[in-house]
Amino acid sequence: MTRGRHVLALLTAAAACALPAGTAAAADNQWLGMRVLNQIHQGGEDESPSNTLFSYADGLSKGGDMIELDVHATKDGQIVAIHDDTVDRTTNGRGRVNALTLAQLRKLDAAYNFVPGENAVSGRPASAYPYRGVRTGKKRPPAGFDADDFRIPTLAEVFSAFPDVPTNIEIKGKTLDEKLRVAGLLATFLKKSGRTDVIVASFDQAAIDRFHQLAPKVDVSPGVDGISGYLLAGAPAPAGTKALQIPITYTLGGVKLQVVTRERIEKAHRDGFAIHVWLDKSEENDETYGMLADMCVDGVMTAEPTKYEAFLERRNLPRLGGQGGAPGSDGCAKPTPQPKGCRVRASKLVTPRGGKVAVRVQRFGDLRGACTATVSLTARGAGKRAKAVTLGSGKVQVPAGRIAAIAELKLTKPGARLVRASRRGLSVKTTVKASVTTTRSLPLATR
Repeated sequence: MTRGRHVLALLTAAAACALPAGTAAAADNQWLGMRVLNQIHQGGEDESPSNTLFSYADGLSKGGDMIELDVHATKDGQIVAIHDDTVDRTTNGRGRVNALTLAQLRKLDAAYNFVPGENAVSGRPASAYPYRGVRTGKKRPPAGFDADDFRIPTLAEVFSAFPDVPTNIEIKGKTLDEKLRVAGLLATFLKKSGRTDVIVASFDQAAIDRFHQLAPKVDVSPGVDGISGYLLAGAPAPAGTKALQIPITYTLGGVKLQVVTRERIEKAHRDGFAIHVWLDKSEENDETYGMLADMCVDGVMTAEPTKYEAFLERRNLPRLGGQGGAPGSDGCAKPTPQPKGCRVRASKLVTPRGGKVAVRVQRFGDLRGACTATVSLTARGAGKRAKAVTLGSGKVQVPAGRIAAIAELKLTKPGARLVRASRRGLSVKTTVKASVTTTRSLPLATR
């Protein structure tokens, strides 16, 4: 969410447009059983380039539990993950997102202005930008990643790369008409996806109402009017509400107003709603994290997932993946029990280089203890008589408490020949054996 913006409306808007819902609508709420969530805001935009596949993988490898991202619609009706309504601040391009086609957006470098610790900043010496040029081929990608990980991704690409990671999607747009268009496209996409581990948010209640009308089975967080009506005026939360996503404070006329209070969190929990809190940069510290933990918030949207994860580990707080203290040991709601054992599947293959192919894997379920899995890659060449070829195999370890990891597997000689012979890429069958064996076909670029 946009940090510090639109909160004036949150604290002053009337509750007239709040829709009837009541506790019945929130009785079966998966988000109440997921605490404590390390929600990587834009992928952790102070640690890696905002809303890129690289940032999501990086944030998850540092302990993130849930992806938070923003979506706009392109000129040709594609849903893409980017925070601003223009590409100017974060990329090497110019223009409105909704005035550009997906093909035009794909050419841009989404890490162009990223400065570690500062998000996107222009005008610095070239040495300040560690990932500038990876997208355009001027700089080599980090191990296990490729140039596409540094472009503006489509939501479909995010879902493909992270099929089991809970995701918070914020509807964006400069005008209400733009947001309503995004709401319609997003509703269609999510209904087709079949994903249930998704929650949709927007500052504009009208956009949330439109989305909920079109996709009533997908969980939502209210807009400004819905939250202000519920928290400040005692109105029912809008239909479909499963979580309230709010800032801690807002300064109005020199007076700091407290939005997050113990009483409001307790009220929301009694009514069956989760509380997700988004932070300003000045609030990214142990004192703030501790206050929120003591109030039993269910998730924190952080730009610094490494720092927040270190706090969660020091406090030994109960977690969705089973790590941390015993469920309920902190006096808060118990996380939903997860199936025991190591469940892993491959989520992306990276263009081979140096005789190796990088495999990105994703764990889901029990995150206690390190998880070692064996990955096997097979593919077929062109032609009806082409035989399956083993490209490579090997072990990959996902550290305790982490969702994602990367391994580089050595290509077999037949595999290397097949890769060299392929000009348009291969569809590769991945087999991952841990306590549960999973298979999945993934594309492998070979150019």
